[in-house]
Amino acid sequence: MVRKPAAKKSKKRAPRCPRCKSAVVIPVIHGIITPSLQRAIDAGRAIAANREEWEGMMEWYCKSCGCDWGRHSLRFKRPGGVNATS
Repeated sequence: MVRKPAAKKSKKRAPRCPRCKSAVVIPVIHGIITPSLQRAIDAGRAIAANREEWEGMMEWYCKSCGCDWGRHSLRFKRPGGVNATS
């Protein structure tokens, strides 16, 4: 019996920020926060989604400029936490 090698678990590489081009980008976590996800959030390696967001709408968050985006949406944030509409 010949076994095929196990498929490698691929990690989704974070893209650069579309606004400021920073590489300091982390994933946005949707759904139930498990203990391991909470540790990643506490360590600054991820961010929990805002409850007001549509499920899965935002996938990435830029730690440099505060922009968050997904495949079909992009949201720039103004300083002070007020969302811009551009």
